[in-house]
Amino acid sequence: MIRGILALLLIVLAAPATAKPIAFPDRFDPIGTPVESFKTREGRTVHYTDTGEAGWRPMLFIGGVGTSARAPELVAFLDTLRRRLKVRIVAVERNGLGDTGYDPVWTFADYTSEVQQVLGQLGIGKFALVAISGGGAYAGHIAAAMPERITSWHMLAAIASAPADSPVCTADPAALEGMLAKQVGAPREFWAMPPDGVAARVPGFIDRAADEGAHAYFIAGQRGDARAVSREYRSFCKAPAPVTAFPAPAFFYYGEADKLVPPAQGEFWAEKVAGKVTFRRYPGEGHDVQYRHWDQLLLDVSGHSGKTLVCAQGRARLLPGLVEPAALPQGDTLGICAWQGRKTAPRKPDHAAHK
Repeated sequence: MIRGILALLLIVLAAPATAKPIAFPDRFDPIGTPVESFKTREGRTVHYTDTGEAGWRPMLFIGGVGTSARAPELVAFLDTLRRRLKVRIVAVERNGLGDTGYDPVWTFADYTSEVQQVLGQLGIGKFALVAISGGGAYAGHIAAAMPERITSWHMLAAIASAPADSPVCTADPAALEGMLAKQVGAPREFWAMPPDGVAARVPGFIDRAADEGAHAYFIAGQRGDARAVSREYRSFCKAPAPVTAFPAPAFFYYGEADKLVPPAQGEFWAEKVAGKVTFRRYPGEGHDVQYRHWDQLLLDVSGHSGKTLVCAQGRARLLPGLVEPAALPQGDTLGICAWQGRKTAPRKPDHAAHK
């Protein structure tokens, strides 16, 4: 009897456990927003990206100097939040960057027309306008050309124009191309970031930024051609876009320690707004406020603009009104609590002047 029970027990123990069935997916996981192409009525082929969620709140995103249509991937570290807030991002590529060919006579007006046509192709009427850094000059022209279509205007460390006596404006065009050629030919150098900023806190950010540089300057066989980015810089030397009495709500996000695009540039734009202006200033912060406070931007775009996101006692909360950083209790910080995480050392020091 005992011998029989032992034999039965050995059989049970030897039998493999019934494995749970594999839950096979019925769709592919995203590996980045695809780049689409569109032929304009002028016969020019432009490229764009669209996260594509029908019915979500559309945002036209204009990246910094020398960025391609895939620049929105640089803020994908907050894509979960974007999806929860139902924000759709569209980015239209600029002259000579990424897959889009270089035209030496292309202008701000051409970009405005291309944006209008791409939005028409996508069936987008009204949209939030968002620009970072050098994209601000382009956003100004969009705001001037179609203010009635813009639900809200957002500028993050975004330029209005370059001073006439700046090195970019006074340099010979060929000499400027030569100065930029080394950085353009080495995307890690072009995308060097501050040692204690966003790149040190967001895992993989500096590598993704270098990928963006490679896409912008090499993907179509440009081999590090500096003409497009040189022309972008020179375009900032022209008069700012003729924005007047902009009606929609406007939001400006600037670091008070930003030497590349100081808050005075945002103040210029704010004077052009007839509607409500929310000016978020960040003491002690530099040029990477455009990424550091992307969480607040998403909230402002999606209809939570009357509140400020803070990490208070280890928990992310929305506080009413415009909360000044200096007013936060010790230990509390702006944004989601992930920003309080441990830093990792980036590869390069900060000497970039555009992103």
